[in-house]
Amino acid sequence: MTATFRLLPQFLLSIFISSTALSSATKTYANEVLNEAIDRDYSYLESIYIDIHKNPELHDQERETSARLAAEMEKAGFTVQTRIGGYGVVGILKNGEGPVLAIRTVMDALPIKENTNLPYASGVTAIAADGTEVPVSHSCGHDAMMASSIGAIRFLSTMREKWEGTLILIAQPADENLVGARGMIEDGLLSKIPRPDYIVGYHLLPTFPSQKVAWVKGHVTTGAETATIIVRGIPGHGSFPEDAKDPVPLAAQIVLALQTLITREVSPLEVASLNIGSIHGGFEVNAIPEKVELKLTTRFYSERVRDQLITGIERIAINQAKAYGIPDELLPIVTFLPSGLNSSYNDPDLTQLAVKGFQDALGEENVLETKKILGTDETNAFSYAYEPAVPLLFFFYGSSNPKALEASKNGGAPLPSLHSAEFAPELKPTLNTGTKALIGLTLSVLEKKTR
Repeated sequence: MTATFRLLPQFLLSIFISSTALSSATKTYANEVLNEAIDRDYSYLESIYIDIHKNPELHDQERETSARLAAEMEKAGFTVQTRIGGYGVVGILKNGEGPVLAIRTVMDALPIKENTNLPYASGVTAIAADGTEVPVSHSCGHDAMMASSIGAIRFLSTMREKWEGTLILIAQPADENLVGARGMIEDGLLSKIPRPDYIVGYHLLPTFPSQKVAWVKGHVTTGAETATIIVRGIPGHGSFPEDAKDPVPLAAQIVLALQTLITREVSPLEVASLNIGSIHGGFEVNAIPEKVELKLTTRFYSERVRDQLITGIERIAINQAKAYGIPDELLPIVTFLPSGLNSSYNDPDLTQLAVKGFQDALGEENVLETKKILGTDETNAFSYAYEPAVPLLFFFYGSSNPKALEASKNGGAPLPSLHSAEFAPELKPTLNTGTKALIGLTLSVLEKKTR
């Protein structure tokens, strides 16, 4: 990534923002004044996007990306703190009395080789945590999300007369392995920032047109727990199975029995999933291995279901092994990983404020109510770090060309999904929509009160 950056251009507020423009058209200012302002700044945002896109960094390696975001926050007048929980960055802009709003964006890329044929496609490789060299790309859209967050704070910093309070931008590392937020919290984030009154996270999705923002009432993303099960046995020769205890068929029985957690223990009226994504055991065709390793993940909305799944996974693994005749000292080892997360619940009052801001900034026709998803997100870790939890909002915005998306839904070629080597947003409308959504939300939440 380049070490030098372009200087922040002046927005020439006298040209495209005036007190009369915003006061006389509270519902249409974004469609006129805001659009003009963002159009004027688009080439700068595009250059940021291309620079970050061409230079992606894996989780826990976001050195240059975090430096770029810290520099942009400083240019926008934010007080910046770096190296929080690894490469986490926080910028704080105090603008008088009023609520404290924290917006979270994420920085890391994926070990996926980009196949978009774009002139600025990533050709970067990196050394992964296991020591192997891997291709790296922003196949999850974090580059566009970062660029939009920068666009929003650049605009908001120039119009402080229109809002009051404190704006915090959290640039989080290590999102893809779901530990970055808690890493920042464990490294003292809460002592470094004012206590937020509201926390907002967001993500682009190719399932929506690039000019649309989508919001959800109530639960929006699931909680998740990830576990490994080491199924142990007694190794031996394949032709003398009576002298061994084969963990392979035992592992198969555990896999099948775990499905009954969903079909026979969790209420059909609840939402839950359990996926075994990895099974590894043995090396030779005629040898009974010592162990089989299973890796699984669960998704849920309610804490009661979470408890059912956690206790059920361990109970089933242990008791299947006992029924199989495994001695106590070789019973399965069940380990739940620290990537476990709570579900995200959109606070009703904050949601109402956000939807108003989205509609002001993008027009009512571009703001959609949508359904909750089985995906999970770490933004809520910042909310639950406080007692009581801070009101949370997590929203989506689109990244697909509207005509291509419609054709895909009508039987045409499917569009590349997130985490696909072919994924690329429709750039300009996606960056503009993300930027305007964050601006509209912030102006609604931190609206200046007449005295």
